[in-house]
This record gives sequence, C-alpha cells and structure tokens, in this order.
Amino acid sequence: MNPALSALHRCVLLCLLLAPFVTWAESPPTPAPEASAPEPAPAEEPPTPALTAMYPLWENTACVLGHRRLYLGTSDAEIGLFDVAQVGARPLSFLFRTLNAHGKVRLLSRERLSVAAHAEVLVFLPGASEAFVSSNYISRLDTEDILLTVVPVGATASYAVTPWFYVHGTATVMGIFDNGPYRERLVLGTTVVGELLAFQHHSFRAHVGEVGFWNHDFNILGASYRYRRSWFEAQIGYFYRFMRDGRQASPLIALGAYL
Repeated sequence: MNPALSALHRCVLLCLLLAPFVTWAESPPTPAPEASAPEPAPAEEPPTPALTAMYPLWENTACVLGHRRLYLGTSDAEIGLFDVAQVGARPLSFLFRTLNAHGKVRLLSRERLSVAAHAEVLVFLPGASEAFVSSNYISRLDTEDILLTVVPVGATASYAVTPWFYVHGTATVMGIFDNGPYRERLVLGTTVVGELLAFQHHSFRAHVGEVGFWNHDFNILGASYRYRRSWFEAQIGYFYRFMRDGRQASPLIALGAYL
C-alpha cells in the first residue's frame, strides 16, 4: 500500500477514536437544579378600627361586617349582610332579663370617611334592674315591677385622621316607651371616641360623651384597650358617669371572635 495513503488511513481512524472524548470535554457541564425560592410569608392584615362600641347604647362605629361574616362575642353577636349592613343582639343581656336586637346600615363609604345609621330595641322585663347587668347601668331607670321598652336610633361618622388614628362621633336619640310610672320621652346623647392604632394588634381609645343636654342626665368619660389578632379580639375599659347627684365607675370587658 502507498505509504501516504496508509498514513491518511491511520489519521482518519485516530480522529474517529478521539472525537467522542473531545466532544465530551468541550460540552458544558449540566447545571445543577436551582433550589426553589421559599414562598414569602403572608403579609399580616393592617390594623383596623373597632367594629363594635365599648359603651352600650350611646357609642358606635361606622364599620360594617362583610357579607355573611360573623362576629360572636360576649357583648355583641353580629352577622354582615351584602357588605353594607349588619344585624345582631347582645347575648348576655338575655340572661339578665333584657330582650334586645339591633342593626346598622352603612350610608357612606369614602377613603377616609364612613357614615352609618343604627337602631336598637331593648325590652327590660320586670326585675331587670335587679340583675347583674341592669337597666340602671345604661339608663338609670328602675324596672323592678314594670316592663320598659327603650329604642335608641342614631348615626355615627368614623373619620381616619391618619392611618393610625380614627375619630368616631355618634349622635343618638333614645325613645322611652312605658305605660307605667315613667313618662314617654326622647333623650338626646352624643359621644366622641378617639382610637389610636398604636401597634399591629393593639389600640387605645379615649371616650367622652353627654346625655340629656338641656335636660342633663349624665356625662361619660372613659378609656379602653383593644387587642386584635387574626380572629380573636379582647376589649377592656373603665368608665365614669358624672351625674348631678354624684358619679359612678364601671369596668367593662368583652371577648369576641371573627368568623
């Protein structure tokens, strides 16, 4: 065989043998699979103002539960309707001989201002003023031997001065209806509550009010604290009522759950 041709054959054979190794050496290494990034933790809900009032009858807020949302508490049990209204009752009052029901409808909702109308019906059965939670506490009326019907109707405006400070102003007209010793009459009352959303789960409130005006009945002065985390809420407060014949101090506490 021609020496040149034999050398060419050996060269071609060598190239064929080395080609796989050259390809393997030049091919880039397969990248290792990247570890999946951890999912971000769900952001906590921003602090929100109180849904219900701390002081009975004369205070309220313009906040309303979402549709079919429930709030079950010692002071209030509420259900939201159509995102604009809620109805409910005060569960403990039934145990102390006071039938009751109330409702609230939002009339206006803006970025910083909300307005709601509210009404309540309370029927103090005979002997309710002898119970632990009595009509004496909220209306200073003795119902030892009579049945008394009270209907407060009012409106509340809640205004966000800043994202962490709210003012709730309430005007209420309470009708007293009775065929016994108490004359039927209307009592006007106003309250203002300043609510400081100090931290994620904590808020502090200052309460002031006047009931009666030209036919003065009493003044309200108090402070309260609210703790809210997820579905749980706890409130505690201390209130003074200043009357012509003296003053009365009343601690209040309420527990509730959002469902």
